[in-house]
Formats: sequence, C-alpha cells, structure tokens
Amino acid sequence: MKYNIFNYRLEQCDPAGCMMELVIQLAIIMVGKQVLNNFMEIALPALKNCLARKFKRGDKENCELARWEQDYLLQPNPLLGFFNEYLEMVIQYGFVTLFVAAFPLAPLFALINNVMEIRIDAYKYTVAYRRPFHARAQDIGTWLPILRGVSVLAVIFNALVIAYTSDFVQKLVHVYGYSENHSLDGYINNSLSVFATKDFPPDVAPDYNTITVNTELNATEFCRYRGYRYPAGDPNQYTVTLQNWHVLAAQLAFVVIFEHVVFFIAWLIAIIIPDVPRKVHEQMVREKKLAKEVLYTAELKERKQERSNSETQSEIKKLLTKM
Repeated sequence: MKYNIFNYRLEQCDPAGCMMELVIQLAIIMVGKQVLNNFMEIALPALKNCLARKFKRGDKENCELARWEQDYLLQPNPLLGFFNEYLEMVIQYGFVTLFVAAFPLAPLFALINNVMEIRIDAYKYTVAYRRPFHARAQDIGTWLPILRGVSVLAVIFNALVIAYTSDFVQKLVHVYGYSENHSLDGYINNSLSVFATKDFPPDVAPDYNTITVNTELNATEFCRYRGYRYPAGDPNQYTVTLQNWHVLAAQLAFVVIFEHVVFFIAWLIAIIIPDVPRKVHEQMVREKKLAKEVLYTAELKERKQERSNSETQSEIKKLLTKM
C-alpha cells in the first residue's frame, strides 16, 4: 500500500493503532478546553463590567450609583439568547457519546464540567448580565431532533471505533477461526506479516550509511508489521490473505449487529418508560373530562335558559292576543 503523495509521506497511526491519539485529543478537549471556556465565561464578563464602570461613570466617580444605574452598566444579554449555551451542551454531548468507546472517562469529566457550569451560569446571569426577558417555551425546540440525530450517529460511530480502531474483532476471529484450542495463543504471531528489507522501494529504503544508532539492526533481513499479507518469497507475496477478508467481514457484521442491538434496547426502553408518567396521563385525562363536563353543563344551562325565555315570550304573546 502506498502512503506517499507528491513524494510526501502521510502521517500514520502508531503501530499499536490510532486509539491512543484519539484518547489524547479527547482528553485535551474534555479537560483543557472546558476549563478554559469556564474561565472565559467568568473572566470576560467581569472584565467588561469593570471597564464599563470605569469609563461610563463620568462625573459620578465619587457618587454612589443607584441600583438601576448599576444594573444598566452590566453586560447586555447576548443577541442570540441561550443559543451559545445550547450549542456548548450539544457539542459536549456529541464528544461524550460519539467517542465514549475511545475515552470512557469523558462522561465523568462532562459531569464535573456541568456541575461547575450550573454555578458559573448562575453567577453570569445574576451578577454579570442584565436581567433577561423571560419567554415561555414548550420544549427546547430544534435542539431536540439534533440531539436525537447525534444519538443515532453515536451508536454507529462507537461501533466503527470498536470494530476498526481496536483489535477486538481480530481477536475474536483468531479465537474462533484460526486457533486450535480457541484461545489467544499465537495471536501476535498470527496478526503480524513478514516483510523482506531488500524489497524496500529505492525512494523509501533506509540509508544505512547515515544511521548512527542501533547499527546492529542494519543487517536485519526481515521485519514484522501489522496486517494479514502473504510473506516474502510466497508466489502471492505482500497481497492480502483470506484471513484479511474474514476480519473485514467480521468487522462489518459486528457494526451491523451492534447498532441493531443498541437500537432495539433503546426502542424497548422507550416503550417500557413512557414520556408521560401514568399518574400524570390519568390526571390529564381527568382534566379533559372535567373540562368537557363543565362545557356541557354550561351549554345545557344556556339552552335551558333560551328555552325558558322562548316559552315566556310565547305565553306573553298569547296573553296579549286574548286581551
């Protein structure tokens, strides 16, 4: 397989896999970036309020400002309202759910961050910002389908991460398909292919004249690498073996089975645990029934009143005709 584009070698994962690089990136995002964001949410409004009090007080430097003036000098509410707050939570939810298989500590750091976020937002909206205008809302709006979409993608992403960036499936294939005693004995030797150093292309072959460390390795004739390929000297050397296709088929089957099982469990939980509790549902039905009874009683009373009025008018007419 070629890894060169325009004579530049592409960056590759560690021989042990790409999982460690993903773990490092997630740790930086879930710890370092969240701490920095929380600090900025406290420090930036406080700094702006300090500058506003300094430059807007004018001649009232030595006077005590009224409460409404102090509130006016606070930072105005963001134009987008709570959009940035929702966006921050959705992004965090995406990182936690999409890559939890690679970084299992992500939910813990997200929980710690959210506990701090509650107090930071309380400080921000009660001390650093002006009083926001209240508005009624039935739910969180368009963010709900976004979260549902992220949840669906999270199942697929975690299945792909487990299947293709770890050796979980490879070990299962080895145990149940290529091991005589159904164990991991010989797995390392089975998962490494043989390459002859004399077959290096000229543009990527090591220059032994410039190597000054580990010179005893200069006479190495063969090296091992991860993969399922025929060894040097075989008629099909360096082409993939049948086991490679078995592993790919097993990985695809794992992804399909994993996502179907998770979606079935989610569907089953949604049925077992309804969105509206039974007592609340019964109370809502009772309120609707009472409302219908009240409307029916009021309408019946109105009809009786109209009937009584019509009978009274008819009697008056009869008396008038007799007179």
